[in-house]
Amino acid sequence: MEPKAYILVDHASDAYRQGRFAEAGVLAGQLCNDAKQSGHDGMAFQLGLLEVQSLLRAGKPLGALNRLLTMESWEAPYHESIFDMRKQTFDLLRLYNPVMTQLESRLGELESLASSALDGVVADVRFYESMFLEDQGKNEKALNAIELAWSERGVATMNHAHSTAASGCLVNLRLNRRPQAEEWVKIIERDGEIECLGYRADLADCQAELALFDGRYEDVFHYAQQQRRVAMEYTDMIRVHEAIEKQVRARLLDETNGDPGDRTSGVVDVLKQALPGKRSVQLQFRLSLLMLDIRLSAVRWAVGMQPAEDLWYQLPQVVASELRVAKDEVIRRIEKTKVALQRTDKIARQQDQAFGCDWRQEKVNQRRERLQEIVSHLD
Repeated sequence: MEPKAYILVDHASDAYRQGRFAEAGVLAGQLCNDAKQSGHDGMAFQLGLLEVQSLLRAGKPLGALNRLLTMESWEAPYHESIFDMRKQTFDLLRLYNPVMTQLESRLGELESLASSALDGVVADVRFYESMFLEDQGKNEKALNAIELAWSERGVATMNHAHSTAASGCLVNLRLNRRPQAEEWVKIIERDGEIECLGYRADLADCQAELALFDGRYEDVFHYAQQQRRVAMEYTDMIRVHEAIEKQVRARLLDETNGDPGDRTSGVVDVLKQALPGKRSVQLQFRLSLLMLDIRLSAVRWAVGMQPAEDLWYQLPQVVASELRVAKDEVIRRIEKTKVALQRTDKIARQQDQAFGCDWRQEKVNQRRERLQEIVSHLD
């Protein structure tokens, strides 16, 4: 490569460090193509990885995935580089274009690569396996994979300790094992890499989910705010939206906010903080379920009910029929909730089919039953 090209490589790296991710991605991609064409394969591979990281931070995961798929036929400079590339490809396919047979095959390939890699690499495979199992609703197996990921950590493990522990916390909550979930939070505080921004984001995420599980809406909002601010620092769109979801759920739980369907409730203000960019299939379902829960909460308020927390649903709703608005308005809200049910059910069916399960549809059916319980008390 010509001397000018190396200057441009420095410019791309500087743009990435300064948070100009879209610019870094474009420049790294151009340089990657030039390096490959001129026979500098090692340089091309590294520039390709820089392009991938830049595009992910810029909210362009499909561009990152396309680059990774292109690079699969390239010769990597190190064995670990192959593993890292294939690991990222697996995760992006899981997030944005899930096909069960393909994901199972690629997971097997990762296990094969890890068997001849440095000590601790297998822990990364277990971590990604756990997320794949969660997508399928196999939470017991996912927890087992996380425990293996923790026990098999070594010098070459790329995934941070706090990320593994955070997954352990959240899977235990899905299994309704709150004490065990809290133990994983203690592990984050004890063993997490505190100098990493992700440590603060993961810790706040788990603290917010525990608070939501308990119905402590003020703590939910506080910790989710921490998570969102940290995630914004390194432009992690998925974490930002997860934090926004919890902040909205905190607003829905606080009865002093009044009508969830009214702009003065603060729900809309929180939703406006969402970032642009392609959303993963998992995030699409979570946000659609959130919009459904907002509609359901608006119905509850209209008929004089106290708020209920629909995600973890530890305290069942208490049905009432002391209307706060005209009955026509109640009926209008019920119809809007039914539309939201249909929309979310469609997404749930598509994703359940992709991952060979039915747990998302069951989540939607639970909301349908709650709405029906409210409607049956109106007459």
